[in-house]
Amino acid sequence: MTKHILIAVMCCLLFAFCKKDEVSAPPVVSSVSLLDPAKQDSTFKETLPGTLILISGNNLGGIVNIYFNGQTAYFNPTYNTNTHLIVTIPSTAPTEATDPNVPNTIRIVTTHGETSYSFVLTIPPPAIESISNENALPGDSLIIWGSSLWLIDKIIFPGGREVTSFNTDARGYRVGLIMPDLGTDTGRLIIQAKYGTAKSDGPLNDHQSGDVISNLTNGEAGEQSVFNWAWWGANRTNDAGLFPGTRGAYLQNIFGGVGANNGAWWDGNRSGNFTEVKTIFDASIMTKQASDYALKFEINTKEPWTAGINVLRLGDSYAYRFMPWASATGGVFDTDDKWQTVTVRLSDFKKADSGKEGTGANAATMADLLKADGVVAFTYRYITEDKAVDVHNTAYDNFRIVKIK
Repeated sequence: MTKHILIAVMCCLLFAFCKKDEVSAPPVVSSVSLLDPAKQDSTFKETLPGTLILISGNNLGGIVNIYFNGQTAYFNPTYNTNTHLIVTIPSTAPTEATDPNVPNTIRIVTTHGETSYSFVLTIPPPAIESISNENALPGDSLIIWGSSLWLIDKIIFPGGREVTSFNTDARGYRVGLIMPDLGTDTGRLIIQAKYGTAKSDGPLNDHQSGDVISNLTNGEAGEQSVFNWAWWGANRTNDAGLFPGTRGAYLQNIFGGVGANNGAWWDGNRSGNFTEVKTIFDASIMTKQASDYALKFEINTKEPWTAGINVLRLGDSYAYRFMPWASATGGVFDTDDKWQTVTVRLSDFKKADSGKEGTGANAATMADLLKADGVVAFTYRYITEDKAVDVHNTAYDNFRIVKIK
């Protein structure tokens, strides 16, 4: 609705307010609608908390209180006439998601009586923001974070595997469950709920597909080899006891005693270097938007990460300054010795500015990041700036580029 329409509606109501007469009959609600005249539909019987609405009826003057499913709502008496009330539904009003016995009513109390009107407060469709480990092993705990994760009927994994046993939190932010055995199936996770569906932004069990730059495995048991490591810069190992919970081999970066402002990433186990690889992308990928794709990988911290920057690099010009500790609570990033999926949008990779990698202009298209015909040149390099690193012990696996939109 435009600002001019809203002003016109309010002016009409104010005019009516100035001319209203004394009322003694009980209030009656005839309809609830949006303010936009073009959207004033008589079948409008439900909406989301937080919506600005127009209540129409008779004998509505002198409202003392208005309740949405028992939650009182603030209203400006100026916008209350004998025939109308403009009010915003409280964003905290109860819904079926938070109270299965919610009455689904609007209750209006006036100086001369009260009334109730049947009206349903719905919730937004579910949304998935992240999954704890997109390459979790069968039997591992899996956590899905997002919003409106309420009234879920089932969660569908690759291969059509349906899970109906899970735990949700009261705020709709989190779902916990056990990872089923997906075999070799790869695909996106889908949440089916009463008020809609949600799909993960990348495939699960994606550790040996054409999306993968390298899974670091070179003939070891656990997965098909996708091997593009350049044989230097980190420890490659398949020691399942050191960092348990992954398949095949992975990279370990372990170092310490690195002072501030040390850019010598080639020293002391402080990088990951890969040969160039042709992925499933063809020449058409070059014109696609970088924001439609992401670099994903799994990470596992043996020691809390509190300083140092891992400069993720694509091509010769673009980089992303990966330092999750900077936004973590207390400045400490720690996966608690578990594998965790990291997602970096490719549009967040930036050119160098004044010689400092990853601080300039963002990548716009895939041509900024890839070589001809979609060839990927990827590396990562640990440096320090204003903080020293006493000890760092982190593992990486399953570097991949996936379409997220």
